[in-house]
Amino acid sequence: MAILLVSLAGGGVLVRAGRVARMHDLAAWRRLLPLALALIGVATSLFRAEDVVLVAGLVVLPCYAASVLFAQAEIHRERDEAALG
Repeated sequence: MAILLVSLAGGGVLVRAGRVARMHDLAAWRRLLPLALALIGVATSLFRAEDVVLVAGLVVLPCYAASVLFAQAEIHRERDEAALG
């Protein structure tokens, strides 16, 4: 069950990060930061398979949270700029 939840969370994070990565009007570091954090989270969550649960627990959630926060901020910024013209 835990593997399913991690997979769903990682997939949702990657979808948002992928959307930001396709925003070509942003600086490269702002486009790639959410994607890099999401990939670090996914790679670290694979440590659970090797029974390194403590490391995975300490790193995965902050990486996912930071990735989602950065991605949502950029998505909202783009939406606000589009609304203003």
